[in-house]
Amino acid sequence: MKEIITSLQNAKIKELVRFRAKNGKTGENDILIEDEREIIRAIDAGIEFKETFICEEILENKDKKLLNKISKLSKNVYFLSKAVFEKVAYKNDPFGIIIKAEFRASEFSDIDPECSFILVAESIEKPGNLGALIRTADGAGIDTIILADKITDYRNPNVIRASTGTIFSKKIIEASTEDTIKFLKANKFQTVSADPYSKTVYSDTDFTKKTAVVVGSEAFGLSESMKKNADILVSIPMKGVADSLNVNQAATIFLYEALRQRS
Repeated sequence: MKEIITSLQNAKIKELVRFRAKNGKTGENDILIEDEREIIRAIDAGIEFKETFICEEILENKDKKLLNKISKLSKNVYFLSKAVFEKVAYKNDPFGIIIKAEFRASEFSDIDPECSFILVAESIEKPGNLGALIRTADGAGIDTIILADKITDYRNPNVIRASTGTIFSKKIIEASTEDTIKFLKANKFQTVSADPYSKTVYSDTDFTKKTAVVVGSEAFGLSESMKKNADILVSIPMKGVADSLNVNQAATIFLYEALRQRS
């Protein structure tokens, strides 16, 4: 007989709630995946599923093939009542599956020696912006993203959701700004950094070289150290009252100009 968890006091449910409350900052390599698209992309990327929480009542009219596939990939499967599932789910309209999976950050040594196009995101505060940056990088053909002097944890559920699961196919590297600069110089990357006050327009830059595009904090921009060590500081022409764009909007413009040149 299948056991269904019906109490929020269940030890497994309490553990799930604690993880959720800390936005993934548990000192482990665990993340939570909930939406169908993100789950499918995690499967495609070979992400290890540790625990799966299922509400069959919510999944009643959904694809059973995916459910069977997930059940086979998971080490442990738990069935939840609808009331309990809706309490622990991140979304108000949940898909019906929550997966706790392992997703480790990469190291500089994991970067392909042939890699010639990367994104560096320094001190990004908002999880939604970081997730959107990862999604944009994916669209531009980047597979390596360095989080310099990170503020937001890549395991935050909002990062996973905003990336639409593209994060699972990326090398995510967490490092200090100092170590990031050392890596870029040692590996002869041209560093193109965003600076709204630069007189050099982004479209005048040669992105066909081995390039790292660097974007910074939504509130404060790049650190002085990152700006000082940039090979080129570039700006986006602004004709209105605003003097800057959202970090993901700016990154999109830089990365797709680079993609255009490199294609």
